[in-house]
Amino acid sequence: MTNYKKVCLFIPAALAVACAAQAQNIDKLHISEIKAGKDGSRFNVSMNISPRDYKLSLNREIEIIPVIWSADSTKSVQLPSVMIAGKNMYYYGLRNDRPGAPNSLYRAGKGETVSYAHSIEYEPWMETSTLGFQQRELGCCGSPQGEREMIPVARIDYRPRKYEPSYVFARPKASGDKIVEIEGQAYIDFPVNRTEIYPDYRKNPTELLKIIKSIDEVKNNPDIKVRQISLKGFASPEGPYNNNVRLAKGRTQSLKDYVSRQYDFPSSTYTTAYEPEDWEGLRDSLEVSVLPSRKELLGLISENIEPDRKDALMKQRFPADYAYILKYIYPALRHTNYKITYSVRKYTDVEEIKRVMATRPQDLSLEEFYILAQSYPAGSPEFDEVFDIAVRMFPKDEAANLNAANAAMAAGEFARAEKYLSRAGQSAEAYYARGIYGALTENWDESFANLEKAKNGGMTQAEEAIDSIKAAREAKSPVSWIKQ
Repeated sequence: MTNYKKVCLFIPAALAVACAAQAQNIDKLHISEIKAGKDGSRFNVSMNISPRDYKLSLNREIEIIPVIWSADSTKSVQLPSVMIAGKNMYYYGLRNDRPGAPNSLYRAGKGETVSYAHSIEYEPWMETSTLGFQQRELGCCGSPQGEREMIPVARIDYRPRKYEPSYVFARPKASGDKIVEIEGQAYIDFPVNRTEIYPDYRKNPTELLKIIKSIDEVKNNPDIKVRQISLKGFASPEGPYNNNVRLAKGRTQSLKDYVSRQYDFPSSTYTTAYEPEDWEGLRDSLEVSVLPSRKELLGLISENIEPDRKDALMKQRFPADYAYILKYIYPALRHTNYKITYSVRKYTDVEEIKRVMATRPQDLSLEEFYILAQSYPAGSPEFDEVFDIAVRMFPKDEAANLNAANAAMAAGEFARAEKYLSRAGQSAEAYYARGIYGALTENWDESFANLEKAKNGGMTQAEEAIDSIKAAREAKSPVSWIKQ
């Protein structure tokens, strides 16, 4: 499907004459209301011809042939011709069944204006071509009188046209200390009703190693300083609440003691917290479950009743579902959330930033991502990749989303751009980017409305964009008249 709608161009008779003033006999072509345009896979040409305005002697004719020829003149196609004939030649043509008579043979000086319309298959070479008319006079018995004259009327140019925007990328504000957090969950196994950690018990070697490896990754990096290690233990709701308080608190303390023995961090580095019964985790698990009584269970755990009573009612009212919860959901609620907070030194060297982005992109600030992006040609794959990684590291940051939207638009990835623009905020730069998006997706009302907001917000680029978009829209007509 073409990106251009059918375009109809109209030339009154007087203008048709003026457009081909160099042709000696153009004043004999009494043609008006010429229309030309591509419609799907067809190219249509139509016009009105006024035979009565032709003054020809009895034995003379004028043949008019619409022609489309390529820009390099190597290809052409002729449309059916029209004959305007003097009295004798007109009747001669009718009596002798000349091809096309009477539908393309008309008597000079007589009759009403006739309509001509013809459609041909659009071919690739017509993308840049010329529409015009060949005309020649014929004498008695159809003998040619002189050479055919070619009268160009319109240039055809269906090459893709689009607004070429100027993108404005937001430079992030310089940040202070670069503080980064690593978060994870570990499922430490404890013997029933006990709080002591046994490192070799069940899956503990693997789960403890998850925490240790996370700490080691930052501790052994000379660019990083560990600021805080936070641990929060969770217990499941079964059993007496007071005992769950003891278990959650004691098990969290045991994990902190185990981790602290592995390192020489100051004791102030560690913080602990605990959740005696993870009802929020239970709610989340039930939301995505397919248990028969899922809705009733969710309603029950939302009630404002004391925890032990709530757990007992679940077991009493929904015994089958409770057995499933006890076996498959409660074990996953017994876990420890850990968070490692650390600071990273600033990077100013582009090669250093490249290295860090390839290995630990979470250690870069938005400002450092921006510095790296500026080292690449705008629109290059490397340029786009930097902003794509930056928005993944900072998914809620408005500047990161704005820059990722601009990069996506430049790459023609409008679905991604739309997603990022929804999180780009309400700055003048964000409205400007939405205006560009509207123009590229041909949502003109949205485009101009957002660009006006950007202009009112002080962006001079917005006014230039409005003018450029209007000019591009006006230049979209793929058929233009040739003026002399």
